[in-house]
Amino acid sequence: MLLSVNTIVHLEVKVELSGVTINGLAEWVFSRREEVAQRLLAPLVRMAQEQWLSQVENCGRELVCTACGVVHQGSEGWVRRGSRVRSVKTSSGEIDLALLQVTCRDCGKTRAPCAEVLGLEPRRQATLELTRKMVERVYDTSYHKSVRTARECMGVSVSASTLHRFVQERAARIQLTPDQASGTILADGTPVRAGGRLRKGERVEHEELRMAFQLLGRSEEGGRTKAHLRLIGIGVGTKTWPEVLPGDPRTKLVVTDGEPALQPHMRRRYPNARHQLCEWHLPHTLDWPLRKDGVGVKDRRRLQSELKSILWGRRPPASSRALYAAFVARLSFSPSTQYQLRQAAPYVLYDEASSERTTSLIERQMREVDRRALVGVRWSTRGVRNLMLLRFARTHNVDDYTRAWSR
Repeated sequence: MLLSVNTIVHLEVKVELSGVTINGLAEWVFSRREEVAQRLLAPLVRMAQEQWLSQVENCGRELVCTACGVVHQGSEGWVRRGSRVRSVKTSSGEIDLALLQVTCRDCGKTRAPCAEVLGLEPRRQATLELTRKMVERVYDTSYHKSVRTARECMGVSVSASTLHRFVQERAARIQLTPDQASGTILADGTPVRAGGRLRKGERVEHEELRMAFQLLGRSEEGGRTKAHLRLIGIGVGTKTWPEVLPGDPRTKLVVTDGEPALQPHMRRRYPNARHQLCEWHLPHTLDWPLRKDGVGVKDRRRLQSELKSILWGRRPPASSRALYAAFVARLSFSPSTQYQLRQAAPYVLYDEASSERTTSLIERQMREVDRRALVGVRWSTRGVRNLMLLRFARTHNVDDYTRAWSR
């Protein structure tokens, strides 16, 4: 049951200003926003309730008593009991609303039956529209800055801890639904400053935030190619691949980084899919094992460049694999690098090249994570995961995101 209202509202506001400029007028209007909202919103809410109760009296609606469960239709079984005032916080400021009350003659309980229909949650001042606006501001700036902006621009006061709770509650409602037609998945991770509390003097450690996207296709927009992605999983920590990549027998290709823990997981969850390692990341990851084994900077850069030319040179696959094997065999002076490349060998340079050979399409998403999560204080793993879940669902899973904000 939804309320409806159909009316014309005449609003009269007295204006007394001198030396008027557009800036002065705009500032004056902004300063009166809460007053205007109160005078406009309060009568509309009352009128909608009056119309709804009239429909109940005329047997066009049903009134259900939540205390005893009796369904009332018509004017019998209940009686009006005036109204009570409830203060709510909206993006236009704090508004006082008169909620009409009725008493059920079967159980004697008095309540405001339209509160739920109006979208007012019990024991909560912030409206859903304010909650959504504030949560979506946190995607781009800190909790404390978002709270300050709400106070300065909306005239409402909400604490940072309350806003944090809003984010966690709404993220719990997100259910990621994969696209049924896509057969390609790209998965990658980036370090975030998150984890349990550190003792005094301990070095700040990082956790890996991992995300997986389906590639739905590409289109031309403004002369540029745009990839269409859909988020299917997100997690923070070393044991989150089952959450990030839950498995789908219809998937034909999964492109990932070279993390060893992924290979057994892929065999279990994606037995019919080709596992392609990112051939852009592979040369870049050589720097650490080469440095670990004492290889100098110039030699490290030369070896990385040589591997790039093997992976991306225009040769027959068999020739590229032979060059790759010879390259690995020459790395006896760096056992760490040699081991890493031997582990990667089965997942690169396929006879028929994969349709996607890198995770570069989601690198921009990872830069967004870095921009938001590598600043400020240390995050909890749950906190950074939920914020990023909402952030990317809003961009890539509009239907899932919209459902999370529905009542």
